[in-house]
Amino acid sequence: MQQVELRENDEETLLHPSDLEEALRKGTVPGSAVVRYEPWTGTLFARIETIAALAGAVDAPAARAAARLAKKSFPWATTLLCLLLLLAFGLQVGLGLMGLEPERLGAVGFEPTVLDAAWWSAWTAPWLHGGARHLALNLPILAYSCFRVERVLGMTGLLLVLLGASLMAALLIVPFSVLPVVGSSILAFGAWGAQLGLGLRLGEAIPREQRSAYGWSSYLLFAFFLVAGFSAPKVSVLGHVGGYLGGLAVSLWVRPETLAPRTGVALTRLRSLGAGLGLLALPAGLAWLLASSPTLLCSLSRPAGVLQDGLELSVCWRMASHPGKVMGLDAWGVGPGSDSAVFAASHLLRNPDQLDPELLQQDWERRLGSPVTQTEVPALQEGWRAWTLTSGGHSVFEQARVEGARIHRVGWYTKRPLSPPRKAFYEAVLKTVRLSEPAELKNRREAWSKLQGAPQRTFEYGEALETAGRYEEALALFARLETQENGWEWESIRARFRICSTHSTLAACGGAWRDDWLKKATLEDVAIRVPAIQWLVAEGRCPEAQQQARRLERVPEVDPAEVKQALSTCGAPR
Repeated sequence: MQQVELRENDEETLLHPSDLEEALRKGTVPGSAVVRYEPWTGTLFARIETIAALAGAVDAPAARAAARLAKKSFPWATTLLCLLLLLAFGLQVGLGLMGLEPERLGAVGFEPTVLDAAWWSAWTAPWLHGGARHLALNLPILAYSCFRVERVLGMTGLLLVLLGASLMAALLIVPFSVLPVVGSSILAFGAWGAQLGLGLRLGEAIPREQRSAYGWSSYLLFAFFLVAGFSAPKVSVLGHVGGYLGGLAVSLWVRPETLAPRTGVALTRLRSLGAGLGLLALPAGLAWLLASSPTLLCSLSRPAGVLQDGLELSVCWRMASHPGKVMGLDAWGVGPGSDSAVFAASHLLRNPDQLDPELLQQDWERRLGSPVTQTEVPALQEGWRAWTLTSGGHSVFEQARVEGARIHRVGWYTKRPLSPPRKAFYEAVLKTVRLSEPAELKNRREAWSKLQGAPQRTFEYGEALETAGRYEEALALFARLETQENGWEWESIRARFRICSTHSTLAACGGAWRDDWLKKATLEDVAIRVPAIQWLVAEGRCPEAQQQARRLERVPEVDPAEVKQALSTCGAPR
């Protein structure tokens, strides 16, 4: 069979037609070479790219890539990208001088992207930097890598690579990164990944003198960059890995117009446009889905709260990793730099069983150092009361519940208005709140169970039950000490009077024991006498209460103001 005469670089070679076609498809023979083959060219030499029988081979992706690399066209897209990054940094500095925080508003991460519903942050983060040094370190490697990618894929292909790198980086950063991320290193790693992909995809089609810039050979040049990109402090490994994988994936599977047949460039361009628009729109859809259910990415599975006092709630791993204080209260933020957090607190009250909103307002005014506007709102759970409190730029949502002598408080605090997704996320955390036995109550019970006959253990266990608001059980334990003759009988009677003075309707408060012990008690025993007056008033027995008060008028241990307060609903004694 007649062979093809190939003339290239003043050298002539004889090839089988099928071998020539295969070499053309692989890009190892340029379309600018000339051949002579009678079925194609007659007796004359002709340029390969003008031969109709070889049009398909000349239009193969590798052939198109080889032809493009041989031209060494100017990297307009890369140049424009670098200029835009410089302009973006100048704008960032200008906005910073105006008091704005573009690096916070445009960073990609769980907080900005999901909780603040900044879906665009996947695209803005690569254009922002932590400073001039950050930009200076990224720009040279970005320019080189993009230049190499643009040489093969052109402007459209480079754009798709950068979009893929940004998107894949966001998909790793948002669910897994502790901190929000900014920086064009995402793009640089994406372009570097594309260099590997193009080397694997095109192989020998890349001119020999340029092969060191593609495929695995690119790692030799980027060895230092690779080490620095994964070991330097404050570097987002997830952002670099995501950018690299995104750029690699696009370079392997997307066909830009530079690798498409010349007759199909328009259609390929249209497809690339559609792919680009799809990539641009994807973060908006994902952010909307995640913003409506932020716990999908951060499930509430970690315990938090004031566990020793029986106040528990569930937080996600991000919050569990960042415990701290908000105005002196235990708090959990989503990140180390977050300006809002969920808080929890548990305190003992001077007046058990009384939830006083005014005291809560005064407490926040003391913590914030300024007047507070308080508004009661529906609570997130039954048995609780809730309020919003505002003071200047501070906002607080708090719900509280009293159990015995202890008040439990949970809520969120913020220095700026909460976005709806962040508010929904915090409310989901607060809805997990639950009350359990305080550690002190458990310890007192355990100690009492070992020595149930010991009066001190019995009394201490009763006090713990009283503090927890379990008055019937406490009264039953205190009653067991009534027959003691070692002083514990009086301690238990004082505790019983104290409880019944505010809970006179309890069954254990009935019976003749009150009058019996009033007869035995000295007038100076204020811990019995004053609660007895309060108890009588609560039962509507004002004449008897006033009689008891008159007996205490000359007792120095008695505070007249306290007695007057006890009789306030009956009037002063006559």
